[in-house]
Amino acid sequence: MMSSLNWVQALAEVEKSGQAWVMATVIGTKGSSPRESASKMVITSEHSFDTIGGGQLEYAVCQKARAILEAGDGPSHVLENFPLAAKTNQCCGGAVSVLLEYFPEPAAKITIFGMGHVATTLVNVLGEMPAKISWVDSRDNLAQDKQMIGTPSNVTPFLYQSMLEHIDRMSANEIALVMTHDHALDYQLVEALLDRKDCRFIGLIGSQTKAMRFKKRLASASFSKAEIDSVHSPVGIPEVAGKKPFEIAISIAGQIIQLTQSITDQPKKVTGLTWKEINGALVDAKGA
Repeated sequence: MMSSLNWVQALAEVEKSGQAWVMATVIGTKGSSPRESASKMVITSEHSFDTIGGGQLEYAVCQKARAILEAGDGPSHVLENFPLAAKTNQCCGGAVSVLLEYFPEPAAKITIFGMGHVATTLVNVLGEMPAKISWVDSRDNLAQDKQMIGTPSNVTPFLYQSMLEHIDRMSANEIALVMTHDHALDYQLVEALLDRKDCRFIGLIGSQTKAMRFKKRLASASFSKAEIDSVHSPVGIPEVAGKKPFEIAISIAGQIIQLTQSITDQPKKVTGLTWKEINGALVDAKGA
């Protein structure tokens, strides 16, 4: 489905949604063509934004882009030549070379419970990461403030009557950070997150004393030692000490960055296109 957003506006939209997408760019034309070089469009599995000329050319490009999206692990760059008469049955009679650049969805998905001082600082740091971040609270005034002031493009604020409502919206293998204004709520959230049994990481803000009390309560609630030990509290790397909000936020951010830079999260090496491939496609366009 075509959207009314142009490709520049679409970049913010797809980044915030955390979905995979393809940028299609016309890098060369010969003869009569529907759009000029440097025309761009953004393509997702369900939508397309802007246009490189419409008609059968655009349909063919979208089909190619969605095949790349469906494969998920294909090349990050594909350069293809479209002779308009031969491949797309268009009457223009020219040829178009299109570069398709694949951008996968972020490997890391993070939910932060609480919009206090530490969380606010943390969100701005983690907002620089290639991650999809959900930011949750139940305090109407705070949630409205965050939406009005603005957040990084990959952060989505959520407001609930109870933050526990968000647990069911989470996907498997998410990183969960619990840092609300209420210790009783923190405990309820930790219990609910453990009950999911599919969180990649659970971090709980607080002191060593709070961590010990929570562990005793979780043991009394029949959680196993392995489950209890999976709750990282106090969350953060110990090398960054201090109790100021920015110090705690940096400590937590450091631990999350370490986690997301693990071997399993490293993207495959991107080699791009060789000059031979680029020149070959452009020569094909000239000769079409």
